[in-house]
Amino acid sequence: MTSSKLNRRTFLKLSGLAGSGLLVGCTFSSPKILSSPRTLDKDLGLWVRIGTDNKVTLILPASEMGQHAHTGQAMLLAEELEADWKTINVVTAPFHPEFINPQADPRGIQVTGGSSSISFFWEKIRLVGASSREMLKTAASQKWGVPISECRAEDGKVLHSESNRALSYGELVSTAAVIEPPDNPKLKSRDQFKLIGKPIPKLYTPSKTDGSAKFGIDVRIPNMKFATVKQSPVFGGDLANYNSKAALAIKGVEAVIQIPHGVAVVADSTWHAMQGLEALDPKFDGGRTVGLDSQTIYETLKRAANNDITTSEMKESDVVEAEYEMPYLHHAAMEPINCTAFVAENFCEIWAPTQNQHACMEVAKKVTELPEEKIKINSMMMGGSFGRRLMDDYVEQVLLVSKSIKKPVQVVWSREEDTRHGFYRPASVSKFRVKVNSEGIPNKWENQVSQENIAATEFFFGPTFGKLNFDPMTIPGRVHDYPIIPKHFYKVDGVDVGHSPVQLGVPVGLWRAPPNSINVFYTESIMDELAHAAGVDPLEYRLRFLHESPRHKTILEQVAKQANWETKLPKGQGRGIAINEWFPLEGVTTVVALVAEVSINTRGRVKINRVDCVLDCGLAVNPDSVVAQIEGSIIMGMSATLFEQITLDDGQVVQGNFDDYKIARMRDTPEINVTIVESDRPPSGSGEPATSPIVPAITNAIFAATGKRIRKLPIGKQKLV
Repeated sequence: MTSSKLNRRTFLKLSGLAGSGLLVGCTFSSPKILSSPRTLDKDLGLWVRIGTDNKVTLILPASEMGQHAHTGQAMLLAEELEADWKTINVVTAPFHPEFINPQADPRGIQVTGGSSSISFFWEKIRLVGASSREMLKTAASQKWGVPISECRAEDGKVLHSESNRALSYGELVSTAAVIEPPDNPKLKSRDQFKLIGKPIPKLYTPSKTDGSAKFGIDVRIPNMKFATVKQSPVFGGDLANYNSKAALAIKGVEAVIQIPHGVAVVADSTWHAMQGLEALDPKFDGGRTVGLDSQTIYETLKRAANNDITTSEMKESDVVEAEYEMPYLHHAAMEPINCTAFVAENFCEIWAPTQNQHACMEVAKKVTELPEEKIKINSMMMGGSFGRRLMDDYVEQVLLVSKSIKKPVQVVWSREEDTRHGFYRPASVSKFRVKVNSEGIPNKWENQVSQENIAATEFFFGPTFGKLNFDPMTIPGRVHDYPIIPKHFYKVDGVDVGHSPVQLGVPVGLWRAPPNSINVFYTESIMDELAHAAGVDPLEYRLRFLHESPRHKTILEQVAKQANWETKLPKGQGRGIAINEWFPLEGVTTVVALVAEVSINTRGRVKINRVDCVLDCGLAVNPDSVVAQIEGSIIMGMSATLFEQITLDDGQVVQGNFDDYKIARMRDTPEINVTIVESDRPPSGSGEPATSPIVPAITNAIFAATGKRIRKLPIGKQKLV
C-alpha cells in the first residue's frame, strides 16, 4: 500500500492533551475513521506532539541504528510545519499496531528495514506537518479575528504582518487542539523547500559526541540486575552440566538460569555476571551442526549447484563457464547484543534495541502469557544492526531471566557470544554456463545459486518457504526469468536460473542489502568475464544490455566519466566497474554505479586507492546523510571483500572477536567520491544500495590490474601476482 492510495481526510486524526498541547497523528491500516478531536491518543498512532512550551516531538516507528533516519524524518516535519528546527526532538515509538511498515515488510509488521525509513514516510509525515500548520494558523486567525489568508507560519510562530503581531505555536496549541484537521492540507512544492535537500547537521551528533545518547546497553532501571549468557557452541546443542556452586560463590552472583540451548548467570553487575559465568564452566552436548566444517559446507554447496544446473549441450568454444563462492558473514555491530526487561505478574516492560518491534511483542506474549495491552516495548537506539536485530532470540532470553527472578534485568552478550551466535549471511555458491554468439552476446544464460534458505527462517513465512524448498531472496540482483519478481535491468535472452537449497543447520538471516549483497557480486563478475572473453571494454559491454534501461545507462556513463574510465593507469593498477538497483519495490528504487581503482604491489597486496560513486536515489532529503550512508556502505562492502568470513570447525564458529574476525580499518579506507544525481523522483533508499556493487567493482579492478579473476571471497591471502 502506498501513501498515494490513502484518503487524506480519513487518516489524519488529532487529540487534545488536557490543555498541555496538541497531538496530531495518522494511521495506515485502520478502517475509515473521520478526523475527530475526540480521538483517544492511544488510537492516534502517536505522531507529532506540540507542547505549550513550544517543543515539538516527533514520535516515529522507524528505529535509529546509525542511518540518520530520524534527522531526515524530522526535516520532513519541520519543513511543512514551519517549525523552529531547534525545538524538534525525535523519539522512537513503542510497539503500536498503527506503526506497521508495509514498504519494509509486506506482512504488515512494525519493522525497520529495506532502507525505507525516509521513502515510506515521505508524504505521511509531511501531511501531518502541513495539517498541524494549518490548524495553528486557524487558531491564530480566530484569536486575532482576522482571515486565515492573512496569517502565515514561520519558524515556530504564526505571524500577522498587517498588525505586526505574532503568536508562538505553544501559545496556540490549546485553541488548535479543538480544530479538526483540514481535508486536504497543501504540501509545499520543491521550489519552496527551506530544509529538504539541504545538508542539515544530524540530530544525534552532539549526544553521541558527549556520551549522553542512550543506547540499549545504557538502560538502567531501579533495582535491576545484570546477566550474561553462554550458549551451545554447536548450533542447537543442549546444556549438559555446569558448576553452579562455583558460580554462586563469585561476589555479586545471585542466580543461574537455564535458557534455550544455554545458561544465564545473574549478578549485581555485568562484570560479576561474566566472572560467574566463567566459574560456572558450562558443558554442552549434541547439536544439529556436530562435525560440520567449512570444507564440507562448500563441497555441499558446490555439489548442489552443479547437480541442479541444466545439462543442455553447449560447445566449449562458445561457452563461458564460472563458479563463484561467498562465505558466511557476521553483522559485527559495535554494540553487542543486549536487552532489558521487567516481567511482573500482570505487566511486562521491555527496553529493546531492535529493528523488529513486532517480533518483540510476539515473543513477549509467548513467554509472559500476558495480553498485548499488558506489554510495553520501548525501542532503544542501536549501536549498529545491519539486520541482526530483526531477530528475537536475545529478547526471549531476557524475558525468561526476568520472569524467573521476578526483577528487572539486563542481558548483555560478550563479543565472543555475539560473534558465535549470529544469524549469518549464508555461505553461497553460484554456477554459470553462458553460451555466446560471435559478438560475445549471450543467447543462453544458465545460472544456479546454492545456499541455505533465508526465507525458511522464522523471520519470514518459514514453514511456507520451507515446504516450497525455494528462497525468493536468492533472485533479486540476478538476471532471471521468474514471474512476479521485477526483472533485472540487463536485457539478456535465453535465461534459465534456479536456487539449490541446502540444509546445513547454521542460522542464517538478513545482512545489509539482502539479497543483492550476494547476487550482485555474481552478476557483475560474470558480466565482466563475458566482456573480457568478447574482447570488449567492460563499460561498453554492459551498455549493450541497457538499451531498455536509460536510467541505468545514464548512471553508468556518468560514473565512468567521473572516474576517468578512458584514461590508462600504470602497470599494477586497474579499474573495475559495477552497477546495482535497490530495491525493486513498487517502482521506488535507487540506481547506483561504482568504479573502484586499485593497485597491487610486488608482494601481491591489494590497495584500494579510489572509489567513484554515482547514484540516483530520487530527492535526497539530507544530502549529507545520503553521502554518509554511501561512504559507510562502501567501506562495509570493501571490508567484506577483503577480510570478513565466518568459518566452522567441528560444528562451531571459529571466530570470536575482532582479532580473528578482521574488518577494514581507517588505514584501508580509499578516497571516495560520491555524486547524487538531481532527480524529480520521490526519495528512495540510500543505506544499502552501494554495499553490493563495491564488491565486484574491486574484484573486477583486480582483474584489470593483474589478470587474476577473483571468484572466491574474501580475497584474504589469495595470490594476486
